[in-house]
Amino acid sequence: MKNIKNILKILVLLTLITYVQLPAAWADVLTPGESPIAYCFQIANINKYSNYFIIAHIQSQNPNLPTYNRILKQGKCLGLNGYREYSDVYAIQKSQVKSQEIITTDEDEALKDFNAKKPLLIPAGININSPRTMSAIYGVKQVTDILEIVTIKEKSLDLKYKEVVYTSQWGTSERKAYQIDNQRPLPFNFLLMIFIVVFITGIVLVYKKLNFFKINN
Repeated sequence: MKNIKNILKILVLLTLITYVQLPAAWADVLTPGESPIAYCFQIANINKYSNYFIIAHIQSQNPNLPTYNRILKQGKCLGLNGYREYSDVYAIQKSQVKSQEIITTDEDEALKDFNAKKPLLIPAGININSPRTMSAIYGVKQVTDILEIVTIKEKSLDLKYKEVVYTSQWGTSERKAYQIDNQRPLPFNFLLMIFIVVFITGIVLVYKKLNFFKINN
């Protein structure tokens, strides 16, 4: 009977440990239980605002690292996987940018002199931050945020988070809609479900064993 109680305690402990979600680590060294992830974001309805360029200005939390910019394209994801990278987003009317002011490299386009165009840029009210790590219990390999433009006004670009796509280490994808402002919804916890199944199976086996002892006694 004492052994059965110990088994139950272990099962409960394992379930609780699995359920605990550690916050994302912002240090360079991974927190125990965390795993690194790739991150990118895209804006779903850029083509709806065809009179504008939508520009990401990528920076690092290390001020010694150089900044750069990218002109965002419909359906193309921009990765933020450098050292503690984050991005501000701007709009600018295409009529205010000459063709020679755009640099094309491979499949990317950027403003040649971002700072010179700053007075003409329309800033978004949010910036894009990479989560960088997630609790290993989720088994996530990549996070893709999908945003959409609500409106572009003379002095403001209204962006909102629409949904997030989680790609697992096993190649499966899960899409979840944002419900509360910019609070990213968590993915399905596959490992937690495994532990719950193991826990329930253990309870059933213990229950059957107890009944077996009662019948034989």
